[in-house]
Amino acid sequence: MQSFENLIQASANGLSAIFSPLRGKLKGDGEPRRGQIAQMLGLNLAQLVCGVGFNAELERIPDLPKFMGFASRDALLTERNYLFIHDRYRALSVNNILEIYLAIGKLPGGAAEWSDVVMSRLNNIEGQLEETINPVLIGGYKLEVRAVYENRLAGPGLIQARLDANYAVLRDITNESMIMLEINAIAPEAFLRHPGVTVEEKARGLFQNLIPRNALVTYLAEQPDADPERKLQSALQGN
Repeated sequence: MQSFENLIQASANGLSAIFSPLRGKLKGDGEPRRGQIAQMLGLNLAQLVCGVGFNAELERIPDLPKFMGFASRDALLTERNYLFIHDRYRALSVNNILEIYLAIGKLPGGAAEWSDVVMSRLNNIEGQLEETINPVLIGGYKLEVRAVYENRLAGPGLIQARLDANYAVLRDITNESMIMLEINAIAPEAFLRHPGVTVEEKARGLFQNLIPRNALVTYLAEQPDADPERKLQSALQGN
């Protein structure tokens, strides 16, 4: 029996040690073959595909995808991405998802390579949030958003997209804009000038000492019309 964490974190030798005992015990090909492997390892299908697919050592074992019943490594990676993007904590637990973000952060390419996949997954979760209020979903979503930034998976394009005014409510749910400032994913000056950032977020950044006082003073001097209700002026006086 294997844990998902062991599979996704295993070295090349560790992966070989996990799968070598299964050789000669499997029948068929494709998904049925993967189902047999997953059952033998004590995992489900999504855990197997994502655990192997996101393991940084996969490329050192070129025959492993075909052993798992895939036509090629690319076929494995395509299935991996699909399962990761579309799972809503059913086959993959919140902890599994966080392990995946940690693993992705160590893979080549960084944010530039992974922003589209990450954004697709977040959009999928957000679509479900709009349909139903589910505490488990909301809790997992909050942890995911923080993991994206802590593992440096938010490139400039993703950050610009997430600061759009249409995401303001979702940012409030996860405290996402403050996380951006906290890990220096965006400069305070750029944050203040982004058209999608609300006055309340700017004030919150000041209160949490994530936006320097002098940066906000300069911003208001340059754009006095940006604070018609003087909320930011009040924030400066109270801080």
